[in-house]
Parts: sequence; structure tokens; C-alpha cells
Amino acid sequence: MLRTVLYKNARHHGGKAAPLFLLLGIAMLCLLPVLHTRKIYIDENAVGHMYPAAHTGPVDEVLDPTVRWPQRLVRGRRSPGSEIVAVYVNADYPASVSLGNALVEVIRRRQSLACDVQFYFVHSGEEWPVPQAYTRAALVLNFSSLSNRHICIDTLGGNGIQSNQDYPNLVAQFATSRSFVPSYLCQQPRRSPDEPRAGFWHYWTYLETAVQLPMVPQPWHALPAHSINTVALSTDELPGAPTATASAEVRTGFVELVLHVIVSLNGLEEKFHHSSFVWLPISPWRYVEYDHAQFAIMAFVASMFSTAYAEYQRCSSVVTPLFVALLLTPVAAAAVFQAAGWGAVVAASAAFAVLFRVAMPRTPSFVWLTFNAIALCLLIILQPACGLLAGAAAAVQVSFVHPVLQSRLVMAVGAAVAWAVVYYFMYHLAMPLFGAAGISELFVSCVIYPNAVWISSRFLRLLW
Repeated sequence: MLRTVLYKNARHHGGKAAPLFLLLGIAMLCLLPVLHTRKIYIDENAVGHMYPAAHTGPVDEVLDPTVRWPQRLVRGRRSPGSEIVAVYVNADYPASVSLGNALVEVIRRRQSLACDVQFYFVHSGEEWPVPQAYTRAALVLNFSSLSNRHICIDTLGGNGIQSNQDYPNLVAQFATSRSFVPSYLCQQPRRSPDEPRAGFWHYWTYLETAVQLPMVPQPWHALPAHSINTVALSTDELPGAPTATASAEVRTGFVELVLHVIVSLNGLEEKFHHSSFVWLPISPWRYVEYDHAQFAIMAFVASMFSTAYAEYQRCSSVVTPLFVALLLTPVAAAAVFQAAGWGAVVAASAAFAVLFRVAMPRTPSFVWLTFNAIALCLLIILQPACGLLAGAAAAVQVSFVHPVLQSRLVMAVGAAVAWAVVYYFMYHLAMPLFGAAGISELFVSCVIYPNAVWISSRFLRLLW
């Protein structure tokens, strides 16, 4: 009986729920980092001993900026020889090479290490080797200076895949205990020294960073993120931060920090399988669980399907191959941009809207909305950060094609909002009109820009 009632109500009123789902998704996206966060913790099942000894004493004598070996395997005195911790040293920076050489000497004399450490001294333009042995984790030393106490912890791999949360939590806590200031917002110029207390701004900027990742590829992104947990440590040139002076204490602190991380990885009893692989930090100390945030994406998907169903109720679905032409509009726009710049892109976009108005005057949006929803469903697993940020944008765009909003004024607002979203991604985030370097680029290219073209064509349909 209950199932029958639910079915009848969904059948007759399912198309009316789109605004509710959209508002629910936006509310979850914005309120979770404010109202429902968790403090970071280290899973006691993952790390055998939380604060192992990692004192080295003065290290200035072994800070040599010369690359002595392209690779160096340092055997642990208690290692069974079957697993390693990989340390990649960016040889572009003498500071990183000095730190790597110092670590080789310190670890070589250490008596209690229970795993081997494989060092790779590589330049950023080279292909970074993948270890053949079982690798517990990889650590990248990307320091341009050993005098700045602000360090950046890069937790993102290819397509925004994150390392297990225990790993960067270890690094952040060890860094703080040694008077370093950690940050997760790598390569973000719009920051301030108050970033750790920024809350929602930090969370939103982290989402933007994950979406922009294909445009700023790093050599360690090529490492297999699904099998090797990788964290990169870099010098954080934070705008407005006080300039540090080089001192033996700071240099020793860097060596002890990295040694502390390696020794903790050495103490792993199991390979990070009790903690989360998708998490959204709002500071180095608090985060939003993706187990909760993913429901925002689901709400956006439900909003799209509800709008599509409303279109289906208004007029039966028309399946036409002309919708494929929408996927070609970003390719054409990118070609126009390369030839004549943004002014030509604006003119071409207007021409695309007119073309679809003429070619598909009475075609409902059911098929295109379904494509939006299915593409967003895939992002729940493939690229969660893009699913939250770009998924919200796409859901807002297509909400204006709902049958109850078919008026000239509302559609004019919808077209303006759709192009404002395009402006945000293409200009503010500097994403390409057409890109295939990563999942986020593909989604923005094949969904966000075509949505704006389609909504503009529906607005023109109401005008003439």
C-alpha cells in the first residue's frame, strides 16, 4: 500500500521536487563546513607508535647540495627487505637535494628502522620512476628553501585523488610540533597568514584547487595514487608572511620533521586502510567527511532528474542526434579563442545559441538534462571535489529550464546566471574552454559551457 502511494505521488509530482533538491544540495554544500566538521585524528590501528624518537642533532655538516646518486637505497637495520618507503627529492632545488643527502646520512646511521628507504634524486622534467618493491608510502621533497617555516602539504594526486587521511594528518601534526606552519592550499595566490582559521574559505579554495589540478600538473601526480599514498612537501611562499632567516635550528627542524614522518611510516602495522581516502579540509586541523558531503552531489543529481522528469511530463522525450552537437561547442569555442581571443568567443557563443534555437526550436531538454545527471553521478566516485563544485554549478544552470520557469524574465536571468557560471570557471579558475587533461576539465568543457549555450537558445525561443 505504501509503495503504491509513493509510486503514484512520485509519478504525478516528481517533477515538482527539483527546487527542493537544489536548495537542499546548496545548503549541504555551504553549511557542512560550518556546522558539521570533525577534528583530525590518527588511527591507532594505522600507526604503531605516535611519537617515535626522531632527533638528529646538528646537520649542517651533511647538508650537501650536490646530487651524488640518482638513486640510493638505504637499508633499515631491522628491515625484512620486502617493503620500502620511497622518498623523491626534486633535484631542481639545491635545498631539497641538501635535505635528501642529510636524510641519507642520518637514516644510514639509525639502528631501529624496520623498513628500507629508497631515495630518488630526480628533476621535475624527468619521468619519475615507480618503485618495484612494495611501497608503504611516498614522500616528495620539493623545498626551494630551508629557511621558511611555512610549508605546503600537497595531498592531491592525479585527477584529485587524495592520499589516505592518516598520512597528511601525521605530517601536519609533526610539523606543528616543530614550530612549522602547515598548509593544504598549494599554489594558491589568494591566501593570507590567517588561512588556518579561514574555515569556509579554506574549504571552498581546496575544492577549487582540486578542480584546477589538471592545469598545474606536478611530476608526482604521475605516480599511481591508488596503490602508493603520496604526499609532497614544499616551501610555502605565503603572501604577507614574515620573512624567515636561515638558521641551523630551522634546517635541523626540516631534517627531523621528514625523519619523523619516515619513522612513523616505518611503524605502520597495516597500510592505512582504516581511515578515509576522500576528505575535505577546512583547515589543517578540521575536515568535512565525504561520507556526508556526497549527499550534496546526490541532491544535485536528484534535482536534475526531477527537472528532466518535469520536461518529460510536459512533452514526451524527443531523442535526436543533434544533442551531440552541443558537445562540440566547447571544441569550436576553444578553436575560436586560439584564433581570435575572447571577443570572438563571445560572438561564437551567441551564434551557437542562435543555431540551436533555429535547429531545435521545439526539442525538450529531457535528454540533455539526463546527460548532465549521469555525468554528475560519475563524479561521485571519479572526482568528488569537482562533483561538489561543478555539480552545484551545473544544477543551478539547468534548473532554469524547468517548465514552470518558462517566462522571458526568468529565462533571461537563467541565461545570465549560466554565463556567469561559465565566467567563473573559464576566467576566475582559468580553466580551458575545452580540456581533456583530467576529469574536471572534461566535465566543465562538456557540461558547463554547453549548458550555457542550450539555456541561451531556450531563452531565444521565447523571444521569437
